[in-house]
Amino acid sequence: MNDATQTYLALGDSMSIDDYTGVKGGGAVNQFHQSLGESWRLIDRTFDGATMPRVHERIAEGSDLVTLTIGGNDLLVNQSRYLSEGLGHFGEEHSRLLSAIREKNRSAVMIVGNVYAPQSGLSMEQERALDEANRLIGENVQKVQAQLADIHGAFLGHENKYLCLEIEPTLAGAKAIAALFRDSFQMLRGG
Repeated sequence: MNDATQTYLALGDSMSIDDYTGVKGGGAVNQFHQSLGESWRLIDRTFDGATMPRVHERIAEGSDLVTLTIGGNDLLVNQSRYLSEGLGHFGEEHSRLLSAIREKNRSAVMIVGNVYAPQSGLSMEQERALDEANRLIGENVQKVQAQLADIHGAFLGHENKYLCLEIEPTLAGAKAIAALFRDSFQMLRGG
């Protein structure tokens, strides 16, 4: 019997899920949850193809720990718009999502990932847009007193090992994300 005393809420997209790792329990969320110990109950609301509006609908209340991986699908779906108009709407939507999570989980430790580049790389214009999106994510993370997990930085130069199907994390990629979550959590918890 598991006497879970703390709740871990996982929100986000395929950066967090098992599907592309080839291993049941191999996704970043499951790996991180296993490292927390038996006193943690997982509410896993991550799913493939997640966008910010769809994650907004899945926020649970009263968690002790929240991880969020989001933004990549939003950038892909709205790429033409963001490249022509800029990323203002992206930043605002991301900020609203983080504020809603914080509102429902006031005392939770929040860890928010940024977005990595695809396996095949990006054009200069796309690279600039991704850098700007990640800058906005970083600003939004600070506003809600969360911790940034620099997934982009961790994957840089390791895309062929950490990604498959151009944009999905392999088992090695999921391990890297789980390690970032674990390091961020330990830093925030003072140990």
